[in-house]
Amino acid sequence: MKSTTFKVYERSSKENLKKLRNLGEVPCVIYGEFLEEPISAKMNKTELLKMLKGSFSGSIIPIDLEGKTLNCVVKDIQKNNLHEIIHFDLQYVKPNEVIKLTIPINYIGQENLESKRLVLETFRPYLDFQGNVEKIPEYIEVNVANMQFNDKLLAKDINIPSEVTLLTPEDTILAVVNG
Repeated sequence: MKSTTFKVYERSSKENLKKLRNLGEVPCVIYGEFLEEPISAKMNKTELLKMLKGSFSGSIIPIDLEGKTLNCVVKDIQKNNLHEIIHFDLQYVKPNEVIKLTIPINYIGQENLESKRLVLETFRPYLDFQGNVEKIPEYIEVNVANMQFNDKLLAKDINIPSEVTLLTPEDTILAVVNG
C-alpha cells in the first residue's frame, strides 16, 4: 500500500467542467458498491499526474476526500484528442472486497530475444482478473528471454496467484515471437 494520500475535492454537478479544466482541475467520479451514491469530485491536474505516474492501474490508492480517506482503484481514464486527461473514474474498495481489475503485463527479457534477432510482438498488454482486492497483483511480470521463433504466449501460460481468477479467456494470444 502506498503511503502517499492524494487529495480529491467534492464538486457540484452544476460546476462548468470546461472552466474547471481551465483552472487546472480534472473532474472525476468515485463509485463503489459500498457507497450510497457516486460522488462527483475533482482533482488538481498536477496531483492526478503524480498519482498516475506512481501507480499501476491495479494499485490501491488512498484518496483524501474532505478529510476522509477512501481506498480506491483507477477504473477509467478519458482523454481528449490531444491526449489530455479530461475525466477519470475511481472505484472505492473495502478491505477484502472481491472486484474485477485489468492488470498490465510487464514483459522482461526482450533483449535476449533481440540478441537472437527475434522480436516479441505483443497483442494484449494486460489481463483481466477477479478476486480479493488485496490479492490481485499490481502487474504481472513475464520473462520471455527463453522463448524461440514462432513461440506463442497464451493467457493460460501466465502464473497467477491461486487466490485470484483469470477472466481473460485462456486461449487468448498475448504475444508471439517473430523473426
